[in-house]
Amino acid sequence: MKYPECTRCGKWSPILSAIGNFTISIFKFVVGGLTGSKGLMADGVHSIADGVSSLFVLIALRISGKPKDAGHPYGHGKVEYISTISAALFIFLCATLILIDALHSFKDGSHAIPGNAALLATVISLFYSYLMYTSNTCAGTQLNSPAMLADAAESKADSLTSVAVLLGLIGTKLGFIYSDTVAAVVVSIFVFHIGVEMFMKGVHGLIDISMDRDTLEDIKNICQRVRGIEGVRAIRSRCMGQKCSVDIDIEVARTFTVLETHTMVEQVKAIILNKIEGLDAVFVRAYPIEKWRFWN
Repeated sequence: MKYPECTRCGKWSPILSAIGNFTISIFKFVVGGLTGSKGLMADGVHSIADGVSSLFVLIALRISGKPKDAGHPYGHGKVEYISTISAALFIFLCATLILIDALHSFKDGSHAIPGNAALLATVISLFYSYLMYTSNTCAGTQLNSPAMLADAAESKADSLTSVAVLLGLIGTKLGFIYSDTVAAVVVSIFVFHIGVEMFMKGVHGLIDISMDRDTLEDIKNICQRVRGIEGVRAIRSRCMGQKCSVDIDIEVARTFTVLETHTMVEQVKAIILNKIEGLDAVFVRAYPIEKWRFWN
């Protein structure tokens, strides 16, 4: 974590995101309905999905923040991945509704020209979505929170769809009567895409995704710099929400006593926990080896 304030930002960012997304969705629906903009109405549905996603994040962060207990010795971090999958499924539903409505418009041949207020509303919504994207990305990255990063991805998708809606509105004003409806289709595609990404991230988290290779290499180098460790046999890691755990198999000379080996193991664990961020637990197993061999 870069700054101590990141924890406070991580607490308030999803709350403000949820409130803001529901507010902006009402704003889009009202303006879209009054001006006849299907693209803006579709974007309003997307904002509702953002709001629901933010609610999932709030619930997940509250549960995942609970301390370990006898029934959950590794904590409750995987709840964040469940919330990510839940939000993704809801997003798929919203994208389907948007696409069906747009296809009906093409079939019926309805193409009302939106009013000028729709342009201003889209610009406001674009600015807000980008603001939420930067806030949630910063907090989610610093806290290593999959749920908050999923919420940030939602805000990013909302920004992109607002751009699509804006271009559709401009096209309609220039005489391309189906531009706004085409924008609604583009919005649905963006929503589908972000939903797939969120769903896959949630699935990978539930099946114990590993830490990145660079971090594992850093852990290996730390072990090899500790006096008495002859080598590293294996390193396995699993991430559970904001925290990860790592299992390390090290090789030590069989001439060390049990106490000396135990001291070495505890030293490795302390150094790794101090130098590697985002770790909740480090498990080290020591395997005795012959340091010098004069035979095959």
